[in-house]
Amino acid sequence: MQGAIPPPMPVMKTRPGGEEGIMRSSRSRNAALLTLLVAGALLVVALVPASALAAWTSVDASIVDSLGTGVVPVLNVSVANRATNDASPVQTVQFSDDGQEWYAVPYTGEPCDWVLAGEAGHKTLYVRFGAADSSVSPVVTAEIDLDTAGPATEARAARAKPGGRVAFTYRVRDPFSPRVDATLVLQGRGFSKRFRLGRVATGKDRSLVKVKLPTGAYSWSVEAVDLGGREQESQNSARFVIR
Repeated sequence: MQGAIPPPMPVMKTRPGGEEGIMRSSRSRNAALLTLLVAGALLVVALVPASALAAWTSVDASIVDSLGTGVVPVLNVSVANRATNDASPVQTVQFSDDGQEWYAVPYTGEPCDWVLAGEAGHKTLYVRFGAADSSVSPVVTAEIDLDTAGPATEARAARAKPGGRVAFTYRVRDPFSPRVDATLVLQGRGFSKRFRLGRVATGKDRSLVKVKLPTGAYSWSVEAVDLGGREQESQNSARFVIR
């Protein structure tokens, strides 16, 4: 007798919702969760800078202009600065000549010393502040004109006018001060007098026809102080005679 035929082995079928379905469902849930986490992180990143900037309620800086002319005579300046942050204490004030590289010092609310870069001309200093929560304020600028050289004065001509008056023609040059305070200086035998010309424009011939003098020989010159407070660096004098 031949051996009995063994019964067929049962065939295992995967039902919908079995192991493969469970794995697919788990992967879908993980992907969805990851998407939510990324979206939440992006939302936080987007919201934090806005709230941090809103906390800076006051930001201000200016270069101290002791003469009130908008011009300083040297690169070494003092920078007034003040900032208020409603969310975190202000810890640093930061300076930059180009808005790219920053130098930070502890914030005290008092003016800070700074050395302007470059040569004479219009200067812009960039200023910002840092808080304890690592937020940084908006950038503000402090501007000033720098004049590192005094004016040059030239006594050009003196001509007698009717009635014993004298017309003086002079010129003041200064590349960075459009105006200077000028004074006419007259000297003769036993005679010395100064006539304030006021604030005059530079680079142009100016005339004064208001001085009445007795007969005699005189010398005259013009002294000037520019907007940065510098006196003339070069000056000539001229002579004339009243007969």
